[in-house]
Amino acid sequence: MRRIHQPRAARGFTLIELLVVITLVAVPIALLLPAVQAAREAARRTQCANNLKQIGLALHNYHGVQGVFPPGYSTGLGQGSPDAPEIGPGWGWATQLLGQLDQGPIFNAINFDLPITDGGSATARQAVLASFLCPSSIGSGPFNPSTQFTFTTDQVWHITAGVPLAAGQYVASAGPSVDNGIPAPGEGVFFRNSRIGLRDITDGSSQTLLVGERSRDVADATWVGVMPGIVVCATQGWSNPGCAPASAAVLGTTGPNAGSIRVGAANFASLHASGSHFLLGDGSVRFLKTSIDARVRAALATRAGGDVIAADAY
Repeated sequence: MRRIHQPRAARGFTLIELLVVITLVAVPIALLLPAVQAAREAARRTQCANNLKQIGLALHNYHGVQGVFPPGYSTGLGQGSPDAPEIGPGWGWATQLLGQLDQGPIFNAINFDLPITDGGSATARQAVLASFLCPSSIGSGPFNPSTQFTFTTDQVWHITAGVPLAAGQYVASAGPSVDNGIPAPGEGVFFRNSRIGLRDITDGSSQTLLVGERSRDVADATWVGVMPGIVVCATQGWSNPGCAPASAAVLGTTGPNAGSIRVGAANFASLHASGSHFLLGDGSVRFLKTSIDARVRAALATRAGGDVIAADAY
Protein backbone atom coordinates (compact mmCIF):
# COMPACT_ATOMS: atom_id res chain seq x y z
CA MET A 1 0.00 0.00 0.00
CA ARG A 2 1.42 3.37 -1.01
CA ARG A 3 2.23 5.76 1.86
CA ILE A 4 1.11 9.30 1.48
CA HIS A 5 3.63 11.75 2.95
CA GLN A 6 1.99 14.66 4.75
CA PRO A 7 3.91 17.97 4.51
CA ARG A 8 5.48 18.93 7.80
CA ALA A 9 4.01 21.99 9.40
CA ALA A 10 6.35 24.99 9.51
CA ARG A 11 7.97 25.32 12.87
CA GLY A 12 7.45 28.73 14.56
CA PHE A 13 9.42 30.51 17.25
CA THR A 14 9.16 29.16 20.72
CA LEU A 15 8.53 31.67 23.48
CA ILE A 16 12.13 31.42 24.64
CA GLU A 17 13.48 32.02 21.14
CA LEU A 18 11.19 35.02 20.71
CA LEU A 19 12.43 36.51 23.98
CA VAL A 20 16.03 36.00 22.90
CA VAL A 21 15.39 37.82 19.61
CA ILE A 22 13.67 40.71 21.39
CA THR A 23 16.59 40.96 23.79
CA LEU A 24 19.14 40.96 20.96
CA VAL A 25 17.27 43.84 19.31
CA ALA A 26 16.49 45.81 22.47
CA VAL A 27 19.99 45.82 23.97
CA PRO A 28 21.67 47.67 21.07
CA ILE A 29 18.77 50.13 20.94
CA ALA A 30 19.09 50.79 24.68
CA LEU A 31 22.82 51.33 24.27
CA LEU A 32 22.40 53.67 21.30
CA LEU A 33 19.48 55.74 22.65
CA PRO A 34 21.52 57.84 25.13
CA ALA A 35 24.07 58.56 22.40
CA VAL A 36 21.31 59.65 20.00
CA GLN A 37 19.73 61.86 22.68
CA ALA A 38 23.12 63.36 23.52
CA ALA A 39 23.76 64.10 19.85
CA ARG A 40 20.37 65.78 19.51
CA GLU A 41 20.95 67.92 22.60
CA ALA A 42 24.40 68.86 21.32
CA ALA A 43 22.77 70.04 18.09
CA ARG A 44 20.16 72.00 20.06
CA ARG A 45 22.86 73.62 22.18
CA THR A 46 24.76 74.62 19.07
CA GLN A 47 21.64 76.19 17.56
CA CYS A 48 20.88 78.00 20.83
CA ALA A 49 24.40 79.43 20.96
CA ASN A 50 24.11 80.45 17.30
CA ASN A 51 20.86 82.30 18.04
CA LEU A 52 22.67 84.35 20.67
CA LYS A 53 25.57 84.93 18.30
CA GLN A 54 23.18 86.36 15.71
CA ILE A 55 21.52 88.53 18.37
CA GLY A 56 24.99 89.75 19.34
CA LEU A 57 25.78 90.74 15.76
CA ALA A 58 22.45 92.56 15.52
CA LEU A 59 23.10 94.41 18.80
CA HIS A 60 26.52 95.57 17.63
CA ASN A 61 25.14 96.63 14.25
CA TYR A 62 22.52 98.68 16.09
CA HIS A 63 25.24 100.14 18.32
CA GLY A 64 27.32 101.00 15.27
CA VAL A 65 24.50 103.16 13.94
CA GLN A 66 23.04 104.58 17.17
CA GLY A 67 26.14 104.72 19.37
CA VAL A 68 24.25 102.88 22.14
CA PHE A 69 22.50 99.57 22.65
CA PRO A 70 18.69 99.63 22.41
CA PRO A 71 16.72 100.37 25.58
CA GLY A 72 15.63 97.39 27.67
CA TYR A 73 12.13 98.62 26.88
CA SER A 74 10.64 102.03 26.18
CA THR A 75 7.88 103.52 28.27
CA GLY A 76 6.51 106.77 29.54
CA LEU A 77 5.84 107.39 33.21
CA GLY A 78 2.68 108.78 34.74
CA GLN A 79 3.35 112.28 36.15
CA GLY A 80 6.96 111.95 34.95
CA SER A 81 8.16 110.63 38.31
CA PRO A 82 10.66 107.70 38.36
CA ASP A 83 8.42 105.70 40.69
CA ALA A 84 5.18 106.57 38.86
CA PRO A 85 3.26 103.85 37.04
CA GLU A 86 4.48 103.00 33.55
CA ILE A 87 2.13 103.92 30.72
CA GLY A 88 3.78 102.29 27.69
CA PRO A 89 4.16 101.81 24.79
CA GLY A 90 6.56 99.19 26.20
CA TRP A 91 8.33 97.84 23.08
CA GLY A 92 11.39 95.81 24.08
CA TRP A 93 15.05 95.68 23.07
CA ALA A 94 14.56 92.78 20.66
CA THR A 95 12.04 94.66 18.53
CA GLN A 96 14.76 97.15 17.61
CA LEU A 97 16.84 94.32 16.12
CA LEU A 98 14.22 92.83 13.81
CA GLY A 99 15.61 94.49 10.72
CA GLN A 100 19.08 93.10 11.51
CA LEU A 101 17.62 89.60 11.90
CA ASP A 102 15.95 89.42 8.48
CA GLN A 103 12.58 90.37 9.94
CA GLY A 104 12.16 93.69 8.16
CA PRO A 105 8.44 93.22 7.37
CA ILE A 106 7.60 92.70 11.04
CA PHE A 107 9.75 95.69 12.05
CA ASN A 108 7.98 97.86 9.48
CA ALA A 109 4.58 96.68 10.74
CA ILE A 110 5.26 98.10 14.23
CA ASN A 111 4.23 101.63 15.14
CA PHE A 112 6.60 102.23 18.06
CA ASP A 113 4.58 105.25 19.19
CA LEU A 114 1.53 103.09 19.92
CA PRO A 115 1.16 100.64 22.83
CA ILE A 116 1.92 96.96 22.38
CA THR A 117 -1.77 96.28 22.95
CA ASP A 118 -2.88 98.41 19.99
CA GLY A 119 -4.98 96.44 17.53
CA GLY A 120 -2.78 97.41 14.62
CA SER A 121 0.18 95.64 16.25
CA ALA A 122 -1.54 92.26 16.61
CA THR A 123 0.31 90.61 13.73
CA ALA A 124 3.71 91.78 14.93
CA ARG A 125 3.29 91.02 18.63
CA GLN A 126 2.14 87.46 17.95
CA ALA A 127 4.81 86.53 15.40
CA VAL A 128 6.72 83.39 16.42
CA LEU A 129 10.39 83.98 15.59
CA ALA A 130 12.91 81.13 15.71
CA SER A 131 15.73 83.60 16.41
CA PHE A 132 14.33 84.12 19.91
CA LEU A 133 13.48 80.48 20.72
CA CYS A 134 15.93 78.00 22.24
CA PRO A 135 15.44 74.53 20.70
CA SER A 136 16.01 72.89 24.09
CA SER A 137 13.23 74.76 25.83
CA ILE A 138 9.77 73.29 26.33
CA GLY A 139 6.21 74.36 25.74
CA SER A 140 4.56 76.17 22.89
CA GLY A 141 2.10 78.95 22.41
CA PRO A 142 2.17 82.61 23.45
CA PHE A 143 3.16 84.35 26.66
CA ASN A 144 -0.07 85.24 28.45
CA PRO A 145 0.66 88.06 30.93
CA SER A 146 -1.20 88.22 34.21
CA THR A 147 -2.06 90.83 36.81
CA GLN A 148 -1.62 90.07 40.49
CA PHE A 149 -4.38 90.79 42.96
CA THR A 150 -4.19 90.23 46.71
CA PHE A 151 -7.63 89.45 48.11
CA THR A 152 -6.60 88.49 51.63
CA THR A 153 -3.39 88.58 53.61
CA ASP A 154 -2.60 85.02 52.59
CA GLN A 155 -4.25 84.64 49.19
CA VAL A 156 -2.96 85.99 45.89
CA TRP A 157 -4.74 85.52 42.58
CA HIS A 158 -3.28 85.95 39.12
CA ILE A 159 -5.67 86.99 36.39
CA THR A 160 -4.78 86.99 32.70
CA ALA A 161 -4.45 90.56 31.51
CA GLY A 162 -3.72 92.43 28.33
CA VAL A 163 -3.10 90.50 25.11
CA PRO A 164 -1.04 87.40 24.27
CA LEU A 165 2.55 88.06 23.22
CA ALA A 166 4.88 85.85 21.22
CA ALA A 167 7.15 83.85 23.49
CA GLY A 168 10.91 84.30 23.64
CA GLN A 169 13.63 82.51 25.57
CA TYR A 170 16.33 85.20 25.59
CA VAL A 171 16.22 88.09 28.05
CA ALA A 172 18.61 91.04 28.36
CA SER A 173 20.77 91.52 31.44
CA ALA A 174 19.46 94.13 33.87
CA GLY A 175 22.12 93.42 36.51
CA PRO A 176 22.21 91.31 39.68
CA SER A 177 18.77 92.44 40.86
CA VAL A 178 15.93 94.90 40.41
CA ASP A 179 15.29 97.07 43.47
CA ASN A 180 11.67 97.49 44.54
CA GLY A 181 10.48 96.43 41.11
CA ILE A 182 11.80 99.65 39.55
CA PRO A 183 14.28 98.69 36.81
CA ALA A 184 15.91 102.10 36.36
CA PRO A 185 18.66 102.96 36.59
CA GLY A 186 19.93 99.40 36.48
CA GLU A 187 23.42 98.08 37.10
CA GLY A 188 23.36 96.06 33.89
CA VAL A 189 23.40 97.14 30.27
CA PHE A 190 19.62 97.05 29.79
CA PHE A 191 16.84 98.61 31.85
CA ARG A 192 13.82 100.84 31.37
CA ASN A 193 14.56 103.54 28.77
CA SER A 194 18.27 102.71 28.96
CA ARG A 195 20.81 104.16 26.53
CA ILE A 196 24.03 102.35 27.41
CA GLY A 197 26.97 102.26 25.02
CA LEU A 198 30.25 100.38 25.03
CA ARG A 199 31.88 103.46 26.53
CA ASP A 200 29.73 102.94 29.63
CA ILE A 201 30.84 99.33 30.11
CA THR A 202 33.95 100.10 32.14
CA ASP A 203 34.17 96.57 33.53
CA GLY A 204 35.15 95.43 30.04
CA SER A 205 32.87 94.16 27.30
CA SER A 206 34.30 90.62 27.54
CA GLN A 207 33.30 90.50 31.21
CA THR A 208 29.80 91.93 30.97
CA LEU A 209 26.61 90.03 30.17
CA LEU A 210 24.25 91.31 27.49
CA VAL A 211 21.67 88.55 26.96
CA GLY A 212 21.00 85.12 28.46
CA GLU A 213 18.51 82.27 28.40
CA ARG A 214 15.29 81.75 30.31
CA SER A 215 13.54 78.41 29.87
CA ARG A 216 9.76 78.18 29.98
CA ASP A 217 9.91 75.50 32.67
CA VAL A 218 10.99 78.33 35.03
CA ALA A 219 9.04 81.32 33.74
CA ASP A 220 7.78 82.85 30.53
CA ALA A 221 9.34 85.71 28.62
CA THR A 222 8.75 87.48 25.33
CA TRP A 223 10.76 89.24 22.66
CA VAL A 224 7.97 91.81 22.20
CA GLY A 225 8.08 94.05 25.26
CA VAL A 226 6.42 95.02 28.55
CA MET A 227 2.78 95.79 29.21
CA PRO A 228 2.21 98.14 32.17
CA GLY A 229 0.76 96.55 35.27
CA ILE A 230 1.52 92.91 34.51
CA VAL A 231 3.58 90.50 36.58
CA VAL A 232 5.76 87.62 35.41
CA CYS A 233 5.18 84.50 37.48
CA ALA A 234 7.10 81.27 37.84
CA THR A 235 5.66 78.34 35.93
CA GLN A 236 3.22 76.26 37.96
CA GLY A 237 5.09 73.49 39.74
CA TRP A 238 8.45 75.26 39.67
CA SER A 239 10.47 74.85 42.89
CA ASN A 240 10.67 78.60 43.56
CA PRO A 241 7.16 80.03 43.12
CA GLY A 242 6.41 83.71 43.03
CA CYS A 243 6.15 86.63 40.65
CA ALA A 244 8.48 89.33 39.36
CA PRO A 245 7.82 92.88 38.09
CA ALA A 246 6.63 93.51 34.55
CA SER A 247 10.19 94.25 33.37
CA ALA A 248 11.03 90.54 33.79
CA ALA A 249 9.11 89.88 30.58
CA VAL A 250 12.17 91.07 28.62
CA LEU A 251 14.90 91.49 31.25
CA GLY A 252 16.75 88.99 33.45
CA THR A 253 18.81 89.20 36.62
CA THR A 254 21.54 86.94 37.92
CA GLY A 255 20.52 87.11 41.56
CA PRO A 256 22.51 88.20 44.65
CA ASN A 257 26.29 88.04 44.95
CA ALA A 258 26.29 85.74 47.94
CA GLY A 259 25.01 82.22 48.52
CA SER A 260 23.31 79.96 46.03
CA ILE A 261 20.41 81.38 44.04
CA ARG A 262 17.02 79.70 43.94
CA VAL A 263 16.13 80.44 40.34
CA GLY A 264 12.93 82.44 40.09
CA ALA A 265 10.77 84.23 37.54
CA ALA A 266 13.19 87.12 36.93
CA ASN A 267 16.36 85.05 36.60
CA PHE A 268 18.22 83.26 33.84
CA ALA A 269 17.86 79.50 33.35
CA SER A 270 17.93 76.80 30.69
CA LEU A 271 17.20 73.12 30.12
CA HIS A 272 20.78 72.47 29.00
CA ALA A 273 22.61 70.19 31.39
CA SER A 274 24.63 72.06 34.03
CA GLY A 275 24.39 75.62 32.72
CA SER A 276 23.11 78.31 30.34
CA HIS A 277 24.36 80.25 27.34
CA PHE A 278 25.10 83.96 27.64
CA LEU A 279 26.01 86.63 25.13
CA LEU A 280 28.78 88.93 26.36
CA GLY A 281 29.47 92.52 25.41
CA ASP A 282 32.28 91.64 23.01
CA GLY A 283 29.91 89.49 20.96
CA SER A 284 31.18 86.15 22.27
CA VAL A 285 28.84 83.45 23.59
CA ARG A 286 29.84 81.61 26.75
CA PHE A 287 28.29 78.65 28.53
CA LEU A 288 28.19 79.49 32.24
CA LYS A 289 27.80 76.55 34.58
CA THR A 290 25.22 76.56 37.33
CA SER A 291 28.09 75.92 39.76
CA ILE A 292 29.68 79.31 39.01
CA ASP A 293 30.56 81.32 42.10
CA ALA A 294 27.70 83.66 43.06
CA ARG A 295 30.07 86.64 43.32
CA VAL A 296 31.38 86.04 39.80
CA ARG A 297 27.84 85.61 38.47
CA ALA A 298 26.75 88.94 39.97
CA ALA A 299 29.93 90.73 38.85
CA LEU A 300 29.39 89.66 35.25
CA ALA A 301 25.95 91.26 35.33
CA THR A 302 27.23 94.74 36.21
CA ARG A 303 28.62 97.11 33.60
CA ALA A 304 30.62 99.37 35.89
CA GLY A 305 31.02 97.60 39.21
CA GLY A 306 34.80 97.77 39.22
CA ASP A 307 35.03 94.03 39.77
CA VAL A 308 38.17 92.10 38.90
CA ILE A 309 37.25 88.70 37.41
CA ALA A 310 39.88 86.07 36.59
CA ALA A 311 39.63 84.57 33.11
CA ASP A 312 39.28 81.07 34.55
CA ALA A 313 36.46 82.06 36.93
CA TYR A 314 33.72 81.62 34.32
